Amino acid sequence: MESDEEQEQGLKGPAKNIGELTLVCIDLFAKISEAQSDSERISLVNDHLQIYTENEIPMVEFETGLEWFNVSHALTVNDDLRGRISVMDFFTYCCINCMHILPDLEALEELHPPEKGEVLVVGVHSAKFENERVSANIKAAIERYHIHHPVVNDPKAKMWHELGIACWPTLLILGPNGQPLFVLVGEGHRERLQLFVEGAISYYSKLDALIRRPFVVAPSTHVNATGELLYPGKVATYPGGIVVSDSGHNRILLLDKSGTVKKVIGSGLQGFNNGSFSDASFRNPQGIVYHHPDTIFVADTDNHSVRKIDIVSEEVTTFVGTGKQGFDFDGGQEANKQAISSPWDVCMARSLDQTGECGDNLLIIAMAGTHQIWGVFLTEGKWFKGSSYSSMTAVRLAGSGAEENRNTSYPFRAGFAQPSGVTLGSLAGQSMVYIADAESSSIRRFSLTDGAVKGVVGAARDPMDLFAYGDIDGSGVDAKLQHPLGVAALNENLYVVDSYNHKIKFVQPEGKTYRVTTIAGSGIPGNSEGIGESAQFNEPGGICVCKEDGCLYIADTNNHSIKVMSLKDNQVTELNVKMYDESDYSSQDLLIPDTSINETTVEVTPGTNVEVLLRLQLALPSGMTLNKDAPNLWKLSTEDAHITVSSMQGELLESTDLPVAVCFNSEESSGALLHIFTVMYVCLDSGVCVKKNSKHNIRFVLKDALNGKTEDMNVDVILKIND
Repeated sequence: MESDEEQEQGLKGPAKNIGELTLVCIDLFAKISEAQSDSERISLVNDHLQIYTENEIPMVEFETGLEWFNVSHALTVNDDLRGRISVMDFFTYCCINCMHILPDLEALEELHPPEKGEVLVVGVHSAKFENERVSANIKAAIERYHIHHPVVNDPKAKMWHELGIACWPTLLILGPNGQPLFVLVGEGHRERLQLFVEGAISYYSKLDALIRRPFVVAPSTHVNATGELLYPGKVATYPGGIVVSDSGHNRILLLDKSGTVKKVIGSGLQGFNNGSFSDASFRNPQGIVYHHPDTIFVADTDNHSVRKIDIVSEEVTTFVGTGKQGFDFDGGQEANKQAISSPWDVCMARSLDQTGECGDNLLIIAMAGTHQIWGVFLTEGKWFKGSSYSSMTAVRLAGSGAEENRNTSYPFRAGFAQPSGVTLGSLAGQSMVYIADAESSSIRRFSLTDGAVKGVVGAARDPMDLFAYGDIDGSGVDAKLQHPLGVAALNENLYVVDSYNHKIKFVQPEGKTYRVTTIAGSGIPGNSEGIGESAQFNEPGGICVCKEDGCLYIADTNNHSIKVMSLKDNQVTELNVKMYDESDYSSQDLLIPDTSINETTVEVTPGTNVEVLLRLQLALPSGMTLNKDAPNLWKLSTEDAHITVSSMQGELLESTDLPVAVCFNSEESSGALLHIFTVMYVCLDSGVCVKKNSKHNIRFVLKDALNGKTEDMNVDVILKIND
């Protein structure tokens, strides 16, 4: 143990453990930042590598018997990680900062794909919450976040504790002997990560220490989504019915209250494109809110933006954000120029000068990425202490940016912990923004009268304690929640999705405090209808109140469904979300094509993950047109596990894009077959309209692996019908 004198003078000699190595790396960061040239930076990295090649810090092995994902066998440090540079990502799937570094890891994997054998990223899931220790929940998170590298569930965080890891996320870079080289704590290290990995590859290549064994990833299959939705995040009402953020499909759906999809907003492909409903793209959209008379705002979380949907013109534009993560804790710029960070939910409110018949002019944003509450003034508006903001200004309203559970009368000194749900409610006649503060496992309130931030239920009295979670009905801080993601207000009462407890809870004022009561959900993840606690949910993420119908709509995220709960008797039923009225056509029609079966062959390299965009193009005879008002339909069918599709059926247009993922983990398979069935209504020049059916096969065959990796591709599929 170091003496006080040694600690004052700094670390003596090379680091002996991960804690000391972390401090050494912080010092190295500072020196690299001050370096004047690339050669000086490279020299600093090489000097560091020489020290920790000669003085290896002990590394621990993965515990045997742990569950692994995206691999065909359990990995070991001494075997699978030997001979390559390994990046170990210590994370937990609730953590917004952990989500922020996923693009950095993806960028690294694009530069150094695992099949090259030089670099391997390994996720070590070290849970914060009890619910996150369950492997099925980790699998779902891997699917939601599109994680393709190996991940191990270390439920007791044994490796975390043995190494002395201190926070989420932490990246530990290992050398070819499995020796710790670098530690990166927190987010925002993309350039450093690439610099260290490139430096290590160069250094150990000169020592001939890299074996360069190709590594084949085996994506874990988990999703049992058989309906139209995939991990829906949030739900809201609008005059035409219900709005759903179909987060896993990267799109927004407008439904009537029977569940029929009236409009699909977004191509379904991950992206950041504005334009028509069919051309626009999102990336993990979450919170949604309707704004009179024809606008829907969407928290486009992974695009770090808020998007605006015009229902009338059917156009999507960017309302707030630049599409890139921002690190500004104050704001004040014009909305579409203000960089923001992981907005998770939105609601509408009013500035202090908006009264009476004046409409809502303030968009409230739960800014999970900076642990704050932001606002956008749609018109000029007054705010606290005589301040005012011009139209289209995006600004921080509450929260210091520190991740904590700090309540105060001064909004800028308040601390939030990953706010993930917001709703406008009231208390004693005053407007309140109620907040589902996920990482503090609490519900908070933010007064729009005086700016005070106070606790409602959950959390701890210590503002730094973010581990005060549980499942206890009761009052104030004696009540306990577990990572709530959504809250909805009905006057002074609140409804909460207690996400990691798989429950719906009711919160109401009781004297000077609030009381929380479970009204639905057994607490055990499942998927069943029923009354009250006999119903089952699985990590529900969103909730809204429909006062006129006397019900709640609940985004039951991991069940890929929308649940409806009656406020009269707490009866929970599942909404039948459907794309089309299937009574308009016979399912038998899909199986009997009117024309001969056509086929397209697509070559795929074994051991690769290929994204194929099938472009369906209609080839109609002269004098024949598609009746666009009829229920034209495409439907996919396959029995092959190598093929993954985002949706099994949908509307057939003259040009339709269908994303398909194909993966062959070995050369043992001879290929795969995908069937495309179509029903189309076509009209002749004479005015006579008829129904025509067709079938087209897409045959995926294995390409010679020596020819190189198959890239993502677009494949034109020509749909022909007889005269």
